[in-house]
Amino acid sequence: MRQPGLWLSRPLEIMLDKREKWILRNGSIAVILLLLWNTIFLRPLKLLVIIFHESFHALSALLTGGGVSTIEVTSYETGLTSLYGGFPIIVYSAGYIGTAFLGSLFLFSGYRYPLKRYLYLVIGMSLLVNSLLFIGNPFGWAYGLSVGLFFILLFIKEFWFSTYVTDLLGLMCFVDVLYDFTGFLTSGGRNDAFIMHELTGIPYLFILFTWILATLIIVFSAVYIHLKNLDPEKVEQHLEWDEFRFITERKVKKEKEMARFKEDSYKKHARRTIIVYLSILGTAVLIVVYASRFVLFHPWTAREWVAAAAVQGKMYVAGGRDRQGQFYNEILRIDPKKLRIKEISRLPSPRFGMGGTSLGQKVYFMGGFDGKQCFAEILLLDTQQNLLTVAGHLPSPRAFGGVTPAKGKIYYLGGWDGSRQLDEIVSVNPESGGAEVIGRLPSPREFVTAVSLSDRIYLFGGSDERGEYLDEILEIDPISGTVLRRGHLPAARVRSSAAVLNNKIFMMGGWEGRRVDEVLLIDPSSEEILTQRFSKLSRGFSDVSAVALEGNIFLIGGTHERFQRQINVLRIDPTSGTLESLRFRYFLFW
Repeated sequence: MRQPGLWLSRPLEIMLDKREKWILRNGSIAVILLLLWNTIFLRPLKLLVIIFHESFHALSALLTGGGVSTIEVTSYETGLTSLYGGFPIIVYSAGYIGTAFLGSLFLFSGYRYPLKRYLYLVIGMSLLVNSLLFIGNPFGWAYGLSVGLFFILLFIKEFWFSTYVTDLLGLMCFVDVLYDFTGFLTSGGRNDAFIMHELTGIPYLFILFTWILATLIIVFSAVYIHLKNLDPEKVEQHLEWDEFRFITERKVKKEKEMARFKEDSYKKHARRTIIVYLSILGTAVLIVVYASRFVLFHPWTAREWVAAAAVQGKMYVAGGRDRQGQFYNEILRIDPKKLRIKEISRLPSPRFGMGGTSLGQKVYFMGGFDGKQCFAEILLLDTQQNLLTVAGHLPSPRAFGGVTPAKGKIYYLGGWDGSRQLDEIVSVNPESGGAEVIGRLPSPREFVTAVSLSDRIYLFGGSDERGEYLDEILEIDPISGTVLRRGHLPAARVRSSAAVLNNKIFMMGGWEGRRVDEVLLIDPSSEEILTQRFSKLSRGFSDVSAVALEGNIFLIGGTHERFQRQINVLRIDPTSGTLESLRFRYFLFW
């Protein structure tokens, strides 16, 4: 005879079992997402979340009286929406709060089939419309259309994995929002909260903590509602649709009853259908991933103010800032022979205006600025192991100084510490990481360019404490830190780049109220430091880095004249002065 207690406890056991399985499964997925967050495996899903984020910005601008010019989504996980007008508090809050809300819809629609199917329809149509009307770059356009069509397919056909898709996308939205908020608290930068702070005057931390609180409320509400939906009685009432048709709920229920008699044949048909669909989809994905591998897995971001150095036929580029004010922490390795770029490491935080140089097989990056503070770190990159470590510290934080090696040591000259220009000549011992001030420049200055030749350091141009441009060329003894000779450039300029090749000094570009488009050849071997014009560049350059490598000079930074999303790398022949812009391997024009 059945015991009453056991009969009453059975629904509770089923309910707890289903909920526990859901919590265990999605908790495990959340942990895996966090562990793999900065790997290429999640990049396709992160790009989808970026499209959601930018779409909410655009929608909020349109709803509050503003407009949308373009939306850009790139394969290196960045998005940019060009807006005008709108209510700033709503527009800049919509990206993260909207993404979190969409994640909640994904999460508790998993077992509510009509809601889930219509959610797929709305998202699919929105992606198609956004891609056709607003997304301006071809990669984002192709990606948005492909994913939009995939969501339309999920609306038309219910697959066995559809429930897991909603759970995965909901968790991706939540993890992305909370991960970005953590980055905003630790490293800052010019993010949505900072832009909103600039426009409205609301304190940055107040905006950030308000967003975090709202997101946590949305997350906990979504989990609570979904667990309530897993009640056995509610799950039993949920409708399952096979092929979508505009039919009534009563018709759906009737067809469910009839389907029980055809269950065996239906399962066989469904299994064959799924195999065919997945085979076609898998083949298409493999073809696209293979064809676009150089876009998906190589960061080509256009940026300026990078630090660069050359070791054994490769160039190493770190940090930088793009023209939208976004800072970068990537360390890239550029192979000019194979025309490939690869991200090999990352700086502790995004920054630009660092000094970069090499000694042996090691590269050193010093100082830098992140828009709020300067840094004093001396970072050592082991190019054999692609390992970045902190080798020491400068006497104080600084950026925009000149860095060059001489007599087995590295020298940092001038710069800016966040409030004033510096006149210090700092000697860095690469073995111990120790740094000391060994001399003073004739006056404080920043935006200088430094190279070394024949055991002498040469410093060019710069801007003094009054903001005036200098035309000085200084010859400095690296042992005593004393200025030995002075020369003059054809005109005062700042933010130039220079390199030494074949015992000659080549000085490229700069800023003198406009971008300079000439290459100067500087000869310090005579009694006077002589300067002559060597060649004319195709366009003016400033805020770029120069390295000498295998008989050529390379300018790194800025935007490629054709492929606007690609960082510009310009090769200069030191004999003829001819120029060549390198175009890295690509699949889509962007």
